[in-house]
Amino acid sequence: MPDPNPDKSDISNYLENSDIIDFDHPLVSQTAEQLTYGLKDNLSKAREIYKFTRDHIFNSFEINATSVTRTASEVLDKGHGICFAKSHLLAALMRASDIPAGFCYQILYDEDFERLIVHGFNGVFIEELDKWFRIDTCLHVDVNDWEFDPFKDSATKTIREEIGEYDDFTIYHVPNKKILKILTAADTLEELIHLIPSEI
Repeated sequence: MPDPNPDKSDISNYLENSDIIDFDHPLVSQTAEQLTYGLKDNLSKAREIYKFTRDHIFNSFEINATSVTRTASEVLDKGHGICFAKSHLLAALMRASDIPAGFCYQILYDEDFERLIVHGFNGVFIEELDKWFRIDTCLHVDVNDWEFDPFKDSATKTIREEIGEYDDFTIYHVPNKKILKILTAADTLEELIHLIPSEI
């Protein structure tokens, strides 16, 4: 398996605030501070942020939500998001804690959708290990209850290239524009289902 590859060599690109990754929002910054309070190293901080986003922010599809969340603060406020939205929140919480974080994508066959769709998750950089690794907050606890091992890729699903699945090992410093466009275009989750692309 190839190592994750950041699209920018300047690590500061993975610490930027934006309209979507809005870690300057009080709700996001305060949550990051609460989650990492008393922790000294980035690995411990990243672990707590990951577990919080995985276990306490629900997948919109699994709870039959009707609204679409987009920004990190929206996801945190509403308590749910699809994979892309959850990745926005995780990146914001990481960046608020001075941990570089970016965005990763795969193309997977979804049994419910009965077609290929893009799936989004995250890559984070742990300074004390000088290492990038990928983490997916949409995996269930029973599947992904690991010890946040930076030497084990969180995106453990086997890619079936023969049916068109694809794993992009690039860690992007900003969310994919196509993904942001469909999140903005959809007012409801039902609308969003038909807009999720099948290619990056």
